[in-house]
Amino acid sequence: MKKNILFFAFLLVCFLAANAQEAPQTAISPEDRTKMFVDHIAPKLNLTKGQKDTLAIIFIQFMDDIQKYHAENNAKVITFMMKNRDDKVKNLLRDTVKYSKYLLVLEDIKKQRESQHGSMQQGQPGRH
Repeated sequence: MKKNILFFAFLLVCFLAANAQEAPQTAISPEDRTKMFVDHIAPKLNLTKGQKDTLAIIFIQFMDDIQKYHAENNAKVITFMMKNRDDKVKNLLRDTVKYSKYLLVLEDIKKQRESQHGSMQQGQPGRH
């Protein structure tokens, strides 16, 4: 009986230790992520309400397609989907200056993500 109690106590401690090490993750829905992105980019591109709404639809569809086709680790598929998304945005904006600004904003976001991801990996032991 004493061994059973110690065994269950040991399992409980292991369970609590494993849960304590997990970082809390707050999942942001594709709709919320898209809204944040559109709200971020709209002032820089001077978008109308209709353009903002259409841009949101384009990006939600892009994220849904990535999930639908399980493309997270397939660079060729993602590149194709990004080109398709950017072509839709180009048709929406109908202005080369706005489209160039759009591409610059995407590049800035990509650089920020890479720098954040790189600094997070540097802070973790065993990862370089």
